Amino acid sequence: MSFFFFFFDKQENPVKKSYKSVSWDKPEKNKGEWSELYTLFKLLADQNLYPIEKNQIDGERLRLPILSIMRYIDQEISVEYLIMEDSNINMNINNEDQRVVEKSDFSYWAKQLFAEMSSIKKKDASFAIPSLNDFREKTCCPKVACVNRKIADNCKDKSDLYIVIHDTLTGQTPKQGFSIKSEIGSAPTLVNASLLTNFHYRLTNPLTQDQIDCVNNMVVKQGNKSVTDVMGRLAKIKELGSELEFCGIQQNKNNEDVFLENLILVDSSMPQILAWLLYTSFSTGERRIDKLTEMITKANPMKFPMTVNTKHYEAKVKRLLMDFALGMLPSQPWEATDLASGVLVVKPSGNIDCYHVLYKDTLEEYLYHDLKFETASATRHDFASIKTDSHGNQYFTLNLQLRFIQ
Repeated sequence: MSFFFFFFDKQENPVKKSYKSVSWDKPEKNKGEWSELYTLFKLLADQNLYPIEKNQIDGERLRLPILSIMRYIDQEISVEYLIMEDSNINMNINNEDQRVVEKSDFSYWAKQLFAEMSSIKKKDASFAIPSLNDFREKTCCPKVACVNRKIADNCKDKSDLYIVIHDTLTGQTPKQGFSIKSEIGSAPTLVNASLLTNFHYRLTNPLTQDQIDCVNNMVVKQGNKSVTDVMGRLAKIKELGSELEFCGIQQNKNNEDVFLENLILVDSSMPQILAWLLYTSFSTGERRIDKLTEMITKANPMKFPMTVNTKHYEAKVKRLLMDFALGMLPSQPWEATDLASGVLVVKPSGNIDCYHVLYKDTLEEYLYHDLKFETASATRHDFASIKTDSHGNQYFTLNLQLRFIQ
């Protein structure tokens, strides 16, 4: 009889990262960042969400009781705030520490935090609130702004808070993700400018090198500095007898068309529609998404049949904005499955408006009428100059950035 012995290396359990290892933020933060902490405190004090519905009657808003809120303070560390029957909050910190904080404490410090934010008159100022440090320590908030967790390599969830609600219509208790936007400081962005949001257009008629130099050197005064004159450059290209034809969106460092394919997933014609919106915005100076959509609806560059239905562009643009709001990013593949459930908006009054997918039409209308294109730095994001490739083709680039209107 033979015996075989198998020896295996001892498997060590990975050491779990402690919440105590999370470093504190630098003390100065802007109003948008402080608003994220304010939202946590305010919701734990109010303990209800009231989704906005455009046809609602005063006093008849749907109330969604909050059962718990979860917030990440690190990629590996979350803090869950459970609302107990006595309305106080039981904190579960990464399953390694528990503590109870009274509801009245969250109410008091939410008011103090809002008063501090309101006292700062400059919209984009960064400031510290040292009086809040002890309560931040007590409630495990070393980070003022929420940490967006990774859901895969190079992929992040845009949700800032995860809220378990009691759905009074269905009786269910789903955990739902929400992003936070603030109207207290500088207007927040929905889509940030980057190299990945560059839209490329081919010049239909090549220009001479002298003409290219003329276009690329056009600047305009903005305060005490000179900035790229994007509108002037577009007008000059047209004056010189050339037009722009959309030909693509910037690939990522692996030469993948992530943003382009995301847009196609939203709608097969979306890359072209968004390219037309951008071009119309930069060539006319109109920035509002709703106004620009009306303009391209009249021009109908996609040649949609519109004898019966004239809402093709509006419906598609609303669908795009909804996907941006609920998680789509230019940098990562979008499958429309990891949807957040809405947007929490901190108002100048201190109230928190909840735009929920439960009332999809209201969320769409909010996004459609409250967003605009914004011109980012052409130097930093490498756009608004004519470039020539090795085959002699000439290109001009426009950049996408979406910001809320204040």
